[in-house]
Amino acid sequence: MSHISIFSGAFGSGKTEIALNYALERAVSTEYNKVFLADLDTANTFFVARDAGELLGRAGKKVHILAPRRELAQADIPHLPAEILGQLRADNEIIVDLAGDKYGALVLGYLSPYIKARAHYEMFLVINPFRPFYSSLDEVDELRKLLEMAGRVKFSGIVSNPNLVEDTSLELIREGHRRVMGFAGEMGIPIAYLAVEDRFYQELYSEYGTILKRIKLFLRPDWIKGLEEGKKDG
Repeated sequence: MSHISIFSGAFGSGKTEIALNYALERAVSTEYNKVFLADLDTANTFFVARDAGELLGRAGKKVHILAPRRELAQADIPHLPAEILGQLRADNEIIVDLAGDKYGALVLGYLSPYIKARAHYEMFLVINPFRPFYSSLDEVDELRKLLEMAGRVKFSGIVSNPNLVEDTSLELIREGHRRVMGFAGEMGIPIAYLAVEDRFYQELYSEYGTILKRIKLFLRPDWIKGLEEGKKDG
């Protein structure tokens, strides 16, 4: 059964890390020979799935990256991977990393007929309540409406991803998840899962149970590396 899973969210939501982890998870259990990860966040040059392509290849995973060439990825207008339309017509499994902005809305609107023609699709809104543009229900709901109207598809679930990178703590996760649950309740969208780094998983599992999902961090853009090095120097 052809399957597509779309992950979207604003800058800093962690949607690309979530999409990468989901692709690796599905690569183990999928009925297909490989899983396609489509990097359609064409406007964001900091967190991009294409940067993980070499890592995934070295790991020997059954994940194939669909992404624009780097020069096109940094252009002012969205450019889609040449392969993606063909793969959307095929019987396979695709995970999509979609920009949570006007560019993502344009891409989603264009791909909507192909998405809805597949046997099964789902779309997740990734929320990190500690990042800009996610501090209030109004801001989160505005993004939801933008994408749902453009793509004429509804979000099927919310991925709660409360973190402050290296400054994340157990209490911060608890507080952030409470806020995300409030957003989800107001919008009438169920929580799909709560994503946490492996270092927090065991202690939180007794509280959250099977809704908790551990993730690994693959991406560290240069500006975050700089911040971390600055802390060490200080």
